[in-house]
Amino acid sequence: MNAFRFGLAAALFAAGSAHAQLRDPASQARLQAQPSPEARAFAKMPTPFERTYMVDEGAHPFTKLFDGYRSDPRLVAGIDLNRHLALEAGYVERKDRGFHAIDPRDPLDTAGALGAKGFHSYVALKVTAPITDDLSAYGKVGLSHSERRGADARGREDNAIGGAYTGIGAKYKLNEKASVSVEGQKFGNTAEKWGNDTNGNKVNAKLNLGF
Repeated sequence: MNAFRFGLAAALFAAGSAHAQLRDPASQARLQAQPSPEARAFAKMPTPFERTYMVDEGAHPFTKLFDGYRSDPRLVAGIDLNRHLALEAGYVERKDRGFHAIDPRDPLDTAGALGAKGFHSYVALKVTAPITDDLSAYGKVGLSHSERRGADARGREDNAIGGAYTGIGAKYKLNEKASVSVEGQKFGNTAEKWGNDTNGNKVNAKLNLGF
């Protein structure tokens, strides 16, 4: 009988201790701070929206500060498949002038009509390789589609060119909100066929600022 009473008392004491721990906020905090491995794995998975990106790389802060200036768009959108791979699409004007003074004699430049004189576009797989914590390099390969609208200096009318797209670049992170990047790209054989009537195939360097 004494052994039974001793066992019963020990069980009640253990149950009381467990109940007190559950009611203890500190104990609850410790329990909540240690989710299961499955919960931690799912918590680290980004949502589809968080994996997508869209930016106008040609945007220039000075366009809002000075009248009579504009920048040609360089639109990029994509989705990160993982840390190193992404599917990406892009668009750039056939003659990309970047940040420039608006030509009042050119109604298309005054209106800022998107692709009025033609454009380059691409769909590509982007591969990114980190070199250091702040420096990364990337390459892109895919398909391009380019169009020229209106006659050129030789009187040749609108035409379209499809082909391979390649891009290579590097990005250096200055701090949490600023980075410097350099990128070169090639849209099929547009440079060979159109010559100076396009400048989509070139190297761009830019300073990226976030606020």
